Amino acid sequence: MKTKSSLTLLLALALLLTGCASGSPILPDLTGTAETDVPESAATEEAVLPPGDTSGFCAGVGRADITPENSVPLQGYGNVEYRLSERVLDPLYVTCVAVRDEEGETVLLFNLDLCGMSRENADKAKGLASEDTGIPADHMITNSTHTHSAPSFTSDNPFTARWIMKVYQSFRKAASAALADLDACVIEVGKTDTDRLNFVRRYYREGGGFATDHGGKDTGPIVAHESENDPEMRLIRFVRENRKDIVLANWQCHPHRTGGSNKYDVSADIIGTWRKNAEADGDLIFAFFQGGAGNETPFSRLSGEVRYTDYRDIGRALNEHMREGLSHMTELPAGRVRVLWKTMEAPYNHANEDKLPQAQEIATLFANNDRAGADQLCAVYGISSVYEARSIVNRAGRPETGSFSLAGVVIGEIAVAACPFEIFCQLEKELREASPFAFTFSCGYSNDTQGYLPAYDCFPNEGYEVCITRYARGTGEAVTAAQIELLNELYATA
Repeated sequence: MKTKSSLTLLLALALLLTGCASGSPILPDLTGTAETDVPESAATEEAVLPPGDTSGFCAGVGRADITPENSVPLQGYGNVEYRLSERVLDPLYVTCVAVRDEEGETVLLFNLDLCGMSRENADKAKGLASEDTGIPADHMITNSTHTHSAPSFTSDNPFTARWIMKVYQSFRKAASAALADLDACVIEVGKTDTDRLNFVRRYYREGGGFATDHGGKDTGPIVAHESENDPEMRLIRFVRENRKDIVLANWQCHPHRTGGSNKYDVSADIIGTWRKNAEADGDLIFAFFQGGAGNETPFSRLSGEVRYTDYRDIGRALNEHMREGLSHMTELPAGRVRVLWKTMEAPYNHANEDKLPQAQEIATLFANNDRAGADQLCAVYGISSVYEARSIVNRAGRPETGSFSLAGVVIGEIAVAACPFEIFCQLEKELREASPFAFTFSCGYSNDTQGYLPAYDCFPNEGYEVCITRYARGTGEAVTAAQIELLNELYATA
């Protein structure tokens, strides 16, 4: 009897032969349907514009498509090999924003509609873009939106390698397009409140107990949230002389709405809808940079699985809040562009490794797509979830410490602090408040994917994020302190 894994592989091989023979995408093109009723941005068009003014401070933007053309495993909900995409709900993109100062120093800021991008994949893409553009790879920052409806880099599905090559090529294309689009500009910054569009998903329940609302399950009335929410949206606008303005938005929330209603859709989720609505009037090009979304999720007045159908409403509401923020921006003087990196080492989390044999048993059932059996064993063995079991297995045999990189980018009086974690919002707020710069973007999911980074006080409550974190308690505060130190070092050389 064939297993589902072998049947999946045979199906994928059949699709590969079909796709090669026809030369056309296997997944349907849904552009123009009700799901994508807002036109795509002119940033993706091949229009030829006259050269911009690059004699002084300038900015440019480029975008390229990274939507898979075939059925591929999607990342974001556990066992990716059993989550093969069935349709494209809306396209995925890589957007690159180039900023150059008067001395010619240039930084490239990339945003990708991905759940995450490992350091190995990010470094590969940067290296290729550096070969094309001459911009050093260490002057490039990648940030993932964290959509839970994008392909996984780690699958051995035969179509995944083809898709990864497309990502690399599109990355290069977006970088070159952004540099070709450079034009003189002034910088404006602003903030706005998103009015409960996001909320802290870790909370105390009525009648006792603690819940993490990461899977969209109804867990009962909320008595109190574990920490204060962070509804602030931060905006940077490059007002250009001869081209459309470029707007960068920094906000914090898990984009997992579309995947909750149909886990087999390819989608940029709420960020994609936000982008389409933002660019519908034709006056700007939009780029999103994900913040500290580790414990933030979209708020919905709907319940159960139905709540995930509201991603378009949330995207539209985000655009309305952004437009309100853009109506009262403050101009900042243009200045130097600088980049600084810091490598940090921290102790790994080795909790519950005494349960490794039981965790391996659970992980095996989950790998064989027996989620019900895996959940039953979790209850028997006292392991919180299949995700904790997989985490115990994954970290077994790890050394005592691990390393990762933090980055800081300065654009005049603006700082961008980038870390590779799903950092909790209270740590992100602490960073912004301690920053010496006039305005600070705080970005997670950047240049690598290192998983959740909970705050110290959250560990006693355990929950999904704490149980699967790679690093030991206290690492979140150590990372925040290191980021503040990095920004202070950049500020001292201003």
